[in-house]
Amino acid sequence: MKRVENEVNVRTQNDHSIETILSLFRWVFLVIAGGYYYFLLQGTSLSFLVLFLFGVVYMTIAEFALHRTPLNSKRYQYMTKLSVVFDYVAFLWLIALTGGAESSLFPIAYLIILHVSVYWKFIGGMVAALLLGGGYTGVLIFSGYSFTGEGLVGYLLDFMFLIFIGLLGGIIVSRERMMRSKNTQLEDIARKDFLTELYNHRSFQEDLRYCAEEGNPVLVVLSDIDYFKAVNDQFGHMVGDQVLRKIGDIFKKQIGTSGRAYRYGGEELAILLDATNIEEAKERLETIQLAIRNTTFTADGDRFSITMSFGTALFPFENGMTPCLKLADERLYLAKKQGRNIIYWYDQYIDKSSRLRP
Repeated sequence: MKRVENEVNVRTQNDHSIETILSLFRWVFLVIAGGYYYFLLQGTSLSFLVLFLFGVVYMTIAEFALHRTPLNSKRYQYMTKLSVVFDYVAFLWLIALTGGAESSLFPIAYLIILHVSVYWKFIGGMVAALLLGGGYTGVLIFSGYSFTGEGLVGYLLDFMFLIFIGLLGGIIVSRERMMRSKNTQLEDIARKDFLTELYNHRSFQEDLRYCAEEGNPVLVVLSDIDYFKAVNDQFGHMVGDQVLRKIGDIFKKQIGTSGRAYRYGGEELAILLDATNIEEAKERLETIQLAIRNTTFTADGDRFSITMSFGTALFPFENGMTPCLKLADERLYLAKKQGRNIIYWYDQYIDKSSRLRP
């Protein structure tokens, strides 16, 4: 179901926005570096020219991957994370070619640290700061920098700023991710039934509304545990609760990411299944029915099994969500009336004389 996919992809979309902003910054720095090469070095540095041309080629490929590759694909993930390595190497090369400790491009290191923190949080930010500091130190040593007097003070300040940005950036990103995770958990708790851990009736109505707004093809399923009152009367409500929890587990396992299951009320459960491929949706519902029928419960040394009845409707084939919900409810009633342990399909004929409950 598309709403499930959308919720899963919120974090990916946010990270993609960050990548887009960082890509824009890379282009800006590339233009600045090109201007530096052309106006200050007068085109005399072959190393700088090689780095600049490599940067243009790499950025073009990265830009294509950023906007033309599926966000959840491994190729996209490899490209975005590989860009961190490119940034690191390019930064050290730029510093070496633009004056070492005197380079005005040193602040690029702060952006690299923040970039790494997006993926690897606090530890990533600190590791990036240390690696950048170590690489920067190596560049200065290679260029014959004097680590005495004011030179030493300037170097230590640069190094300490890197550590500070790594520390601060890592903490900020970690807190942001933690708050986002907590908010998601709280929203999830508010939308779920405590006993079964299925989504609740409110979530069902919200998701129905969302599907109607988006026009997503959905198989609407209402189901009811057959003779559930007898289970409560014979074994007690605690055993009845165990049955509900087990059925909730079966629903979640069998549905996976192709839909959502809900506790509609009491022993009545609901399902919204992605009906882009209706035959697959029907097979999944049949699998759920069979899994429940084959499950054995134990109480006070007795073993028993249960069955469920299902009524279905197909949106948008059957004229809107409200009519679909009404039809699914009527078909559930007919499934119970005709012997229970039945899936009453959306394309089955409904006898008008038996549509209304007495």
